[in-house]
Amino acid sequence: MGAIGSTANPAFKALLKAGRDRGLMLLEGRRLVGDALSRGMTPALTAITPGYAQEHGLPGVPHAILGAKLFGRIAATTTPQGILAFFPVPWASFEEAASVDRIVVLDGLQDPGNVGAIVRTAEAFGFGALIVTEETASPFSPKALRASMGSFLGVRIARARREDLKKLPHRMVVLALTGKARLGPDLFTGKTAICLGQEGAGVSGEVLELPGEKVAIPMQGDIESLNVAVAAGIVMAYASGVFTP
Repeated sequence: MGAIGSTANPAFKALLKAGRDRGLMLLEGRRLVGDALSRGMTPALTAITPGYAQEHGLPGVPHAILGAKLFGRIAATTTPQGILAFFPVPWASFEEAASVDRIVVLDGLQDPGNVGAIVRTAEAFGFGALIVTEETASPFSPKALRASMGSFLGVRIARARREDLKKLPHRMVVLALTGKARLGPDLFTGKTAICLGQEGAGVSGEVLELPGEKVAIPMQGDIESLNVAVAAGIVMAYASGVFTP
């Protein structure tokens, strides 16, 4: 089975170009690529290694076979699994996200690992949509996609300006250190949006000014704050009724 070994090959050049295309997301590994294919997504470009083909067979979509060295130049992981594919980024519209009863709003989060972890937690606790404001790390970056473990396929993800959040018909539950509201089931009746802010600074002033409830997670230790993904999990667990204070 012949593999591409030259950087001058058009197929390799196309894959390199795809990695710079913000309209495409890179999925790596048999599980993530397989999940996307099983949900009917069509890749723009796919590449495998000869070793992957020998162990798992061909992927069933048009693909290039790259030598391990060239494959490593395309892959974003340090230990590539032998298959990768570029798919169109599946952004949902703001209106689609707003139609979901329970949503999460991420306001300026910087760490794509945190963003991906929150996407995964949202799917786990029944939050069907996620809205990201400007300056938030992309939920479709390679690190975020790996952290979400495929949950980006089960949650509608949309972009919005902070001023657009005023249009949401949801009750806003904003996580803030100065919050006075107490976590409890009464906070999460009807259409609800949980808002989480940047890792260091928290939610922006614009979001803090939105009508709704400001909530702080009660803590017993000498700790000022929690990791935002951990805090998101706690609040979404309360909202889902897994436990109550």
